Amino acid sequence: MGIAHWIILAVISLSQLSSCVSVRRELGSVLISDKTEYQLGQQVAAQIDSTQKKLANERIQRYVQQIAAPLVQRALKDRPGVVYRFTVLDDPRQINAFAAPGGFLYVYSGLLLAADDEAELAGVLAHEIGHIVGRHSANQLAAQFGIQLLTTIALGEEASQGAAEITQIAAQLGSARFSRDDEREADKYGVKYTIDAGYDPAGLLSFFEKLKKLEGGKRNDVDKLLSSHPATDERIRDIEARIAQYKAQGGKNNRERFLRETAVLRR
Repeated sequence: MGIAHWIILAVISLSQLSSCVSVRRELGSVLISDKTEYQLGQQVAAQIDSTQKKLANERIQRYVQQIAAPLVQRALKDRPGVVYRFTVLDDPRQINAFAAPGGFLYVYSGLLLAADDEAELAGVLAHEIGHIVGRHSANQLAAQFGIQLLTTIALGEEASQGAAEITQIAAQLGSARFSRDDEREADKYGVKYTIDAGYDPAGLLSFFEKLKKLEGGKRNDVDKLLSSHPATDERIRDIEARIAQYKAQGGKNNRERFLRETAVLRR
């Protein structure tokens, strides 16, 4: 029996003694190194690129990357070494954003249409960056696919053996439902990074409040985002408390620039 199998058995034993959250983190740290997470992210990104339509407007692609840049600088202090890649996907009906393992982050054009200013977009981006800093996708995949897929990667076997699982992972990422602890941690990072980057942290709060208003109405386009980022009253109160804790007073929202840069999507 190889060392990887012994590691897996140890983690399974650990799962009998720990909470679900701690087990997921232990599985992620043991089964998925940063290098493996990036390799898995590459495969998932390739699958997403082959099934989703990238927004052809390069100016908007650069604009989103520009907003994300100061957020990434702050995030690298908490988790160094990650190379972030941001892509806007062309689907105005999807009000969604999601992070794939290893620093690949996707935003649907529908989310840009739903946002009112840069602060709201920055808040969502910072939240997704928080999922990467917390390794939430990697931890969740380790718990869900550990024995089936991740031993293949850990043992260095052919990636093609996990092709079907990679397709399944890519399909699930956009609607993946993280644990409450994962969402709270991503919110914590989201508030922190938006404040550090000079944006109004209330942008994340206002966007979730917007989702609450849309929830249950005729606009089912928001369902996918709500399934992956449940905008519960509890989370909204938690974000309010975090903003108050930082004693943040305002910040930039750059509404006019946001409306100008995304105007082409509204035509």
